[in-house]
Amino acid sequence: MTTAIVIIVLVALLLIGLFAFQKARRNAELQQRRAELKDRFGPEYERYLEGSDNRGKAERKLAALVDRREKLQIRELTNEEKARFGTRWSAAQARFVDEPPSAVDDAETLITQVMKERGYPMDDFATRSDMVMVDHPAVVQHYRSAHESHERHRASGKLDTEDLRVAFMHYRKLFHVLTDSPEPVSSTRPMPAGKHVEPAPSAGEGGRRETQPLPKDAVGPSGARVPDARGTNEERVDAPVAQGGRDGKPEAVEPVTKPADPRHPQETR
Repeated sequence: MTTAIVIIVLVALLLIGLFAFQKARRNAELQQRRAELKDRFGPEYERYLEGSDNRGKAERKLAALVDRREKLQIRELTNEEKARFGTRWSAAQARFVDEPPSAVDDAETLITQVMKERGYPMDDFATRSDMVMVDHPAVVQHYRSAHESHERHRASGKLDTEDLRVAFMHYRKLFHVLTDSPEPVSSTRPMPAGKHVEPAPSAGEGGRRETQPLPKDAVGPSGARVPDARGTNEERVDAPVAQGGRDGKPEAVEPVTKPADPRHPQETR
């Protein structure tokens, strides 16, 4: 009787230990999978969880997206394809100057064509954005915002130029990521509609640049009035500070002295 009780107790302890071990292993696997998802999705991990009432369910959906992405044959663009898409993107950006809505339409179309060329699924926008989220979580929100603005404009046509500009900038961020091309640093935004770059002043006789007159009330950094470019006060803005003397050396310029303060008479020497 005593031996049977001992055996039962030992078996129970063994089962409890086995159960605890399996639970600990599952927890470790869960924590590892959670860490991998956080590392892969970055801020999108928290955003995805906020939209779900069950953390485990949301994490399983994210894991399923990763599995689906790994089954796709996504390829990089060739140099020729990058050049071709880059040319079309430059044309869309230039078009924004006079036709902002059409330029945003072009950007949406171009993004879709780049994704199709690389092998992303073309089922619908939700599927495309999910796959972008897996590969490029840092820019998928740009894609969502741009697409939302584009759809609102198509539905109502009431987006102003600034909203269209922001949408275009979102598309541009994604375009350079998808084409693996550097985003320009010198030009951070498409030019506002109706704005054109003025050409540089043409050279006059003798190869000298023609200068435009300054306003009569123009002042310099120190507060002093700037002479008119046409020669007011016998000077020009492009003239040297001091003219050369007979031997070619610059003549001395008399220093400017402040008027004496009546409260502090100057000493006479």
